[in-house]
Amino acid sequence: MINKYREQKTIHFVIDRPSKKNAFTRSMYEQLAGYVREANYDEQVHAIVISGAEGVFTAGNDLDDFRARATDVNPKPSAGLAFIEVLMACDTPVIAAVEGVAIGIGTTMLLHCDSVFAGRSARFKTAFVDLGLVPEAASTVTMPLHLGSRMAAELLLFGETLDGTQAGECGLVSRVVDDGQALDSALAMAARLADKPRDALRASKRLMKAPWESQARQALDREREVFSARLRSDDCRNALGRM
Repeated sequence: MINKYREQKTIHFVIDRPSKKNAFTRSMYEQLAGYVREANYDEQVHAIVISGAEGVFTAGNDLDDFRARATDVNPKPSAGLAFIEVLMACDTPVIAAVEGVAIGIGTTMLLHCDSVFAGRSARFKTAFVDLGLVPEAASTVTMPLHLGSRMAAELLLFGETLDGTQAGECGLVSRVVDDGQALDSALAMAARLADKPRDALRASKRLMKAPWESQARQALDREREVFSARLRSDDCRNALGRM
């Protein structure tokens, strides 16, 4: 489930499924997408914070969901990518607080956040190729943009794991803090944004996104098509069967 907390001009969403390391189900994506969309249109909200429950950000997409979609002859559109589209369209600043693991979409969604605080021992990994899949969430554009093409290859092609310090050095996260301090730091940043003019924040964010927004949307569409095909491949089915 996704928990929602509000304090003055800040809204905080918590990914809360600790028994599965906060892995996303379809309903969780839909719930979080709805919350982000609602917050974006709330004239009292100046900042959004996203974190995970019990010291873990998220293990990414629930593998059972992948298994179901891989065998479904008439699969529904990806709820994860629908959530990413909502995040991409959000003009309200979004701040992520990462502790523990951030796997798959748990890493790629950070590329659509405006600030990311991470604990030093946090772990970031995108294992798409290992699963017989391809990158998603427009990461084939946003990750080279933020990290450079070679570091993007380390994550998206080679499946390397970064800790919080390494993620800070390459620019995947904004600030590295002591373990257990990511959420407090993110909330403190959100409180600072709450004192700034909302319309100016939103207009500035739109201007910053404008040069690469269309490229990211085109990448999202390309990835969606190939990802869907790869999900039904023998490579993917075999990988999922081993897990």
